[in-house]
Amino acid sequence: MDGRDLTERRKAEEERVKLIREQTARAAAEASERRAAFLAEAGVALTSSLDFGETLSKLVNLAVPVLADWCLIDVLDEHGRARRLAVAHAGPEDATLVEEMKHFAPDTDAQTPAARTLRPGEPALLMADTRGRLEEVAEDESHRALLERLGVRSMMAVPIVSRERTLGVMSLLSTVSGRAFGRDDLDLAEELGRRAALAVDNARLYRASQDARAAAEKANRAKDEFLATLSHELRTPLTPILGWTVMLRSGTLDPTSIHRGLEVIERNVRAQTQLIGDLLDVSRIITGKLRLEVSPIAVVPVVEAGVEAVRPSAEAKEIALGVELPAELPTIMGDPDRLQQVVWNLVSNAVKFTPQGGRIDVVLRKEGSCLSLSVTDNGKGIEPEFLPHVFERFRQADSTSTRAHGGLGLGLAIVRHLVELHGGSVQAESPGLGHGSTFTVRLPLTAPLEGTPRPKPAADPVDPDVRLDGVRVMVVEDETDVRDFLRISLLQYGAEVTAFATTADALIAVEAERPDVLVSDIGMPGEDGYSFIRRVRALGPDRGGQVPAAALTAYVKGEDGQRVLSAGFQVHLPKPVQPADLASVVAMLAGRAR
Repeated sequence: MDGRDLTERRKAEEERVKLIREQTARAAAEASERRAAFLAEAGVALTSSLDFGETLSKLVNLAVPVLADWCLIDVLDEHGRARRLAVAHAGPEDATLVEEMKHFAPDTDAQTPAARTLRPGEPALLMADTRGRLEEVAEDESHRALLERLGVRSMMAVPIVSRERTLGVMSLLSTVSGRAFGRDDLDLAEELGRRAALAVDNARLYRASQDARAAAEKANRAKDEFLATLSHELRTPLTPILGWTVMLRSGTLDPTSIHRGLEVIERNVRAQTQLIGDLLDVSRIITGKLRLEVSPIAVVPVVEAGVEAVRPSAEAKEIALGVELPAELPTIMGDPDRLQQVVWNLVSNAVKFTPQGGRIDVVLRKEGSCLSLSVTDNGKGIEPEFLPHVFERFRQADSTSTRAHGGLGLGLAIVRHLVELHGGSVQAESPGLGHGSTFTVRLPLTAPLEGTPRPKPAADPVDPDVRLDGVRVMVVEDETDVRDFLRISLLQYGAEVTAFATTADALIAVEAERPDVLVSDIGMPGEDGYSFIRRVRALGPDRGGQVPAAALTAYVKGEDGQRVLSAGFQVHLPKPVQPADLASVVAMLAGRAR
């Protein structure tokens, strides 16, 4: 071979190498173009929707068959568990195999590639050849058998990470194509995973915002319904109160009508007082300010008092009210007033929803380490759909303008909170509409304290024979109508009354007149009752500073009562106050109680 031949051969070799390089470069460029086009298409597809499910569906269908024969998406839920939400495949597999694949979401505690990739900070994993290694990929033996039937040859697991938080994993499998994944495939899958993460995160955020918006709209609807109901419930008692007041002032009513009008006014005022009391209790519950005054108590007298308070309402509807109370029961630790409120609310609720001539049974018994109180009626019953919500605030089975029963939907919510404060539980049961309902309260038993006397039913606090003749009472109240009511009420019991609108005038009069009893409001402009009584006590005994005093306020309840006593009052009376109650307290302070 001469030099010319060598030169030609060298030249041919160079041409061949050049051609190979050009072909390789062209193939790389084409692959890069395909990669860029694929990612561009993926970007458009993934950002075209904010629907979470649609985004995942687009993701798996982008990956198949460009990247793999199978694509599986597993997403972490709020509890950190993986849920398989999307599956796509390119082969002719039947629907049964596809359904089986949907059931094998990775166990986050396992060591499979998909499970490991779900852990924070873990990179993507590549198994170029899984033949003979399917047990490393499978969740269990049945999963391994399924992968073997599919003919899995190669796999990749790519984390879906957004804002340094792992949202899920994209698993890619090679089956019918016989393709063996390489580093380039993994790079492309990772890039797709990054773009998918942004889309999935956006879809999640959008769904969260939609859920929050729906919840807010639902809350607003509930608020609007509640405000409409509140307006109705507050205005309804005012109609007969105002109407009868106008007729009574006209002086044209006969004695029977006058008596009826006064009964209507009193009944509606009491209803409105209860309504306002429920609102205040719910406010204390929401703010965490509702407290119990706990002591060893006997439950039977408490239940009796709660039932008897409702009995007139039951009798008005000719409802048979049966009460079954055991003769002896262990003492429990509780707040008697609040437990009586529980009984009153449950029985009142039963009366409301029991028809004319119906029946209500109240049963108290010992059940193991608990006391059980059940209130059963044969009334309207509760729909199964509403039963889980019966103790929620402001929830009513019927909140329409045509509803047959009034109320704000607060009573049962208050019951649940008070019972839970006592360490107990309450549940509602009903076979359905038209079949009545049963509410059961369970309270834990406690051993009675050594030497603790068994409480007796509270005596009637109002002495009908109380007289205040010669008792000098000073009233301090800024509201004219309330001040006049207090003054006239006490005058009817024989008291000598002086009334003042300001604490400044009253303080001067205390020293000058030396009243026998002082009755003062708490919430007043300029100076409240707390400050006023402290200044009275500062006068000293020789200037009237030791006058017995009662606080009259709309604020006092629970812990507020302690503040009243600490300030210097001997007793407090919550508004609205009955004339007889006021007279009894004044008599007690003046030493006239019988």
